[in-house]
Amino acid sequence: MKTLLVAIDLEPGSLRVVNRAAELAEQLKAKLHIVHVVDDALTLYEPMVEISVRHRLQQAAERALQEFFEQLPPSVQAHTRCHVVLGKPHQALSRQVNQFNADILIVGRHHIEPLRDLFVGTTAERLLRHCDIPLLMVSVDSVQTYQHILAATDFSRSSHHALQASLALAPRADIRLVHVCDPPFSGFVRYDQQDLDAMLAQKHERLRQEVNTEMAHFLADDDHSRILTDILMGDVEECLTLAVEQQRPQLLVLGTHGRQGISRLLIGSVATRFLSTLPCDVLVAR
Repeated sequence: MKTLLVAIDLEPGSLRVVNRAAELAEQLKAKLHIVHVVDDALTLYEPMVEISVRHRLQQAAERALQEFFEQLPPSVQAHTRCHVVLGKPHQALSRQVNQFNADILIVGRHHIEPLRDLFVGTTAERLLRHCDIPLLMVSVDSVQTYQHILAATDFSRSSHHALQASLALAPRADIRLVHVCDPPFSGFVRYDQQDLDAMLAQKHERLRQEVNTEMAHFLADDDHSRILTDILMGDVEECLTLAVEQQRPQLLVLGTHGRQGISRLLIGSVATRFLSTLPCDVLVAR
């Protein structure tokens, strides 16, 4: 990754986003663009003072961005540019992504919209729909280099892109790649328990063989050394929540358009419960 774009809303949490972006830029020797969007809706209904209001908002944002810039390490400052743009946030940021040919967009949990609306018709969802680059949501204050990553896959193109983005973002991190399967015959327990257990065991073993075979094709040979694979049986949300609690990753990696339950984590109320309680950063990709 050669160009990072970080979008901040100038709220108190913006500093952690900038600090993480600076750490990544320094590690990856990448260019960094810090962007703040002045939402044109703020002046839409004040035509008589529209120009004056916009000018004051832009000046205030430029001063705030300069303060963030001055806190960056000199090695990062040399490759950093700050931008204040006007427009609808998702449209303005999409233009910035294309203009700078950015490889990743970095935002905070509360960037522009509350997290509870993150993937439900808001700025971040619209960005994921219209931008082909991954989106990193920064949740914690730590800027320790990513060393431990948990990635969920259903072998879809989306989860493959997310995994590849994590490999590029954290080239020295250890990655645990998990595949979550719903238990077969769930809700239809009409057999003798011993017979059911035998059928489940046989089904699980066959599934493990199939998944392990697909994983072997899914991963590039040179990535195997730092990636451990695992199969989890059960509800996707519950399994990943438990995996995060047990593994304590610094970064959770998800695809947004999967073949099965993983993609549903990014829709509606499930996203509210799941993403709002995660004690780590989240990387998502289409």
